[in-house]
Parts: sequence; structure tokens; C-alpha cells
Amino acid sequence: MQRIPAAIEDMLKPVVEDLGFEWVGGEFRGGPAGLLRVYIDHPDGMTLDHCADVSHALAGVLDVEDPFPGAYRLEVSSPGVERPMFRTEDFARFVGHRVRLRLYKPVAKQKKFEGVIQGVDGEDITVLVDEMGELVFRFEEVEKAHLVYEFADNSKRGRNKRKKRRTARK
Repeated sequence: MQRIPAAIEDMLKPVVEDLGFEWVGGEFRGGPAGLLRVYIDHPDGMTLDHCADVSHALAGVLDVEDPFPGAYRLEVSSPGVERPMFRTEDFARFVGHRVRLRLYKPVAKQKKFEGVIQGVDGEDITVLVDEMGELVFRFEEVEKAHLVYEFADNSKRGRNKRKKRRTARK
């Protein structure tokens, strides 16, 4: 999946916002199983009906404008707890939150990083990367990024602890 071109975002974003929703971003995959995925949000939360209403409105615009060659499927979705990041403003909004990102080209021999967003300065995103310290990434270097949901400290999800066996003594 790749980010949708700016011209298509400029066409679809006003439709989403006119319906009272926040435009989060969009992705597109071409080919025989083409897919246009649009992420929307609302301060009061999202429902399936919200997604259906926005999907219907966007389908009308897409049918008229026909911006993509060939057939594709339109999917309208909530960003969920592991919200995708499409703009530098997304990183600035979530300073202090954990993020996972993948780069187009390797840095320090790797393309995937996870850490806490420290700040944004123009196109530079500073992330405190586990075991590497603070790294600065240019926004255009980021292929894909999303927030990482962190379970509460008392959660046992994902832990593989062995229980100690106790033997009865006489």
C-alpha cells in the first residue's frame, strides 16, 4: 500500500470534512485486487454507519472523477488504536506516544524502528528509539508509520510467564 497522491487527497478530504469527520489519510494499492483505503475519525468515536455514510459520499465523487485506472475496492475505516501516521502534523499531535515506523532506505543497517516521538521540527521527526537513543528521521524517508498500542502495566496479555510449582510439605 502506498499513500494516495496529494491531488486525490485534495479531492476527497473536503467531502469527509463536510460530513463532520476528520480526514486521517488514505492508502492505495493498484493491480487486479486494487484497494483505496480512507481513514476517518470523529471526536465522539466512530460507528459502522459513519463509515458507510462517508463511503457512499466518496463513491459518488470517485465515480464522477474516476482518478484511478481499472477496478478497485473502496474501504472507509476508523484509524483504530494503532493509528496510521500520514503527515508531520500527526507526529506532532502524538509527541510522547510510541510509534513504529518503516523507512524507504536503511539507516544504521535497518529499515524498521520503534520508539517514543520526542518532537517535530519542520520535516524532522525525533524519536527515542529503544536501545539506540534519539534518532532524527526526515518525513520523506518514512514509508509507513503507526502508533503502537501499549497495554496497561497490570495486563498479562503477551506475557509468557511460567508459574512456579509449589509442592506440599508435611
